Amino acid sequence: MEIREPGAARWGRVERALQLGAILPFVALLAALLLSPDLRGTLLEGGRLLVDQEEEALRTWAQERGAWAPLATSILMVAQAIAAPIPAIVVTLTNSALFGWVLGGLLSILSANIAAALCYLIGRAWGEPIARRLVSEKAWQRTTGFVEEHGTHAILVARLLPFVPFDPISYLAGVVRMRFWPFFLTTLVGQAPAGMAYSWLATRRDDPAQFIGAALCIVAGLVLVGIIVRRRLRRASDAGP
Repeated sequence: MEIREPGAARWGRVERALQLGAILPFVALLAALLLSPDLRGTLLEGGRLLVDQEEEALRTWAQERGAWAPLATSILMVAQAIAAPIPAIVVTLTNSALFGWVLGGLLSILSANIAAALCYLIGRAWGEPIARRLVSEKAWQRTTGFVEEHGTHAILVARLLPFVPFDPISYLAGVVRMRFWPFFLTTLVGQAPAGMAYSWLATRRDDPAQFIGAALCIVAGLVLVGIIVRRRLRRASDAGP
């Protein structure tokens, strides 16, 4: 199963540049961690809080970063994508609490899109063996079946449906060599409703009953929209040009 760009089978400068581009962010981060013990301690602490899903402590951690808080939470958003299946919603709720649900939601969407692009780049540059090491076998199989069923429309549908693995879709899009900009823009459009909805949901956290009710409504709404979009895309595909 491959969705290739014209001439994508040829290796050369472009492929080497992709490999370099995929690894440079990690090299830069590793160098920064080695050269700055304070930064290393800060990011490791933030990562631990994210893994443990300690939302309140993570919010305090990010708040203590001051003007660097947006960058700090963005790094965590990228980290959770690479280290899936850490839930991204913890970062989204933290951004909403720190920056307000509108700006926080926009920051979460932007950083999640950057994370998705990096996952795509890893899959595109290093191929399936590396990508499969970064996700579980079960998630990979589910993702592969989903893409085989929906083709290029899988990106949009996956971003809308809450129960579809988010990050494996990005890796697989790179592995099968989907075109980057359609992937990037479709990811941005598809994840925007969920990103803003989850960010708004954070404003209801002080009332548990209201929070749970709103969460159920949001999930149900996203599933409904995803199903409608999937059916329309399938009909359009069946109808042909």
